[in-house]
Amino acid sequence: MTIQKIVLSFVLIASMHADPYTLGHGVQVGSALNIGGYFATEFEKKGDNKTFTLDDVAIMAYGDINPMFSYMAEFEAVGFYQKNFTNGDESSHRQFHAERVYGDLWLNDAYNIRFGKQITPIGYWNKEPINVLRDMTSNPLYSTLLFPKFITGIDINGYIPSIEGMKYHLFGQKNRDLDDEYINIRNTHFFGLALEQEISNDYSYGGSIGDYITLTSQRTRFLQANGKYDNSKWQVLSEVILAKSDYNARDSDYTFSGYVQGMYRYTSEYGLLGRYEHFNDHHSGSEDNIGIVGFSYRPIYPVSFKGEYQIHSRNDENRALFSFSVLF
Repeated sequence: MTIQKIVLSFVLIASMHADPYTLGHGVQVGSALNIGGYFATEFEKKGDNKTFTLDDVAIMAYGDINPMFSYMAEFEAVGFYQKNFTNGDESSHRQFHAERVYGDLWLNDAYNIRFGKQITPIGYWNKEPINVLRDMTSNPLYSTLLFPKFITGIDINGYIPSIEGMKYHLFGQKNRDLDDEYINIRNTHFFGLALEQEISNDYSYGGSIGDYITLTSQRTRFLQANGKYDNSKWQVLSEVILAKSDYNARDSDYTFSGYVQGMYRYTSEYGLLGRYEHFNDHHSGSEDNIGIVGFSYRPIYPVSFKGEYQIHSRNDENRALFSFSVLF
């Protein structure tokens, strides 16, 4: 399916609906069906290499079947089109894959169940996978290399009745993923617990523990912590993780990673950002320290322009990134 057909289909659906369409809110087709989507473009300059990518093109369907049951289905094509301006090469990957397909059973504040392919409920960054909704373009290494970003399983979640403002997620997977295409760590065993304490509207903190086994029989146990401060002007995020991996009966080692990210909202539309992140894999000897400065311009909430420059401790890894993304 080409991008022209996707846009045309969305416009036709919107035109058939009587209510005015609002950007970012999707189109309500029926009482239990809303259709939306998003796309993200990215321009990267790394040394002499310049690349443009229509990176994410996604279609979403979601709705409430009744007051107790809702659902979400998201199908995405990553790397939809890429053009290398340095050597003239072009490539495209226009096959859509199931990124998220899940249902929610809402029972009460203390006990709810999400089942299907879903985002792993760890920290802050991983729970916001859509480019347009984030304030920086690039993902910290912490969020992509040390735990599975998705599970195909069950997440039991809610607020702990005896502790005000404490939310929990008890999640697990004991099977293959629904669609392996965008899985960062393929596994058939993943169990974990995540907690988050809301202190006020501005402050929260939390942590998680987990255990997963990859398809190559590597077993990893991790301990993670996160904290967040966010008011009308300033936002500070921090997440860290310590993981111990058993590669075989006699070989195991540790990996540590984390980041601190700050944003100053100059106005409601403009933000200035900075991030420092550290990654150290003792087993492979891979280590990197990354400093990033950037900006965010959001004329309206569903539209985002972002730019950043990265300085790496590794040689020849410095790069500049610019992105434009829209939520329909």
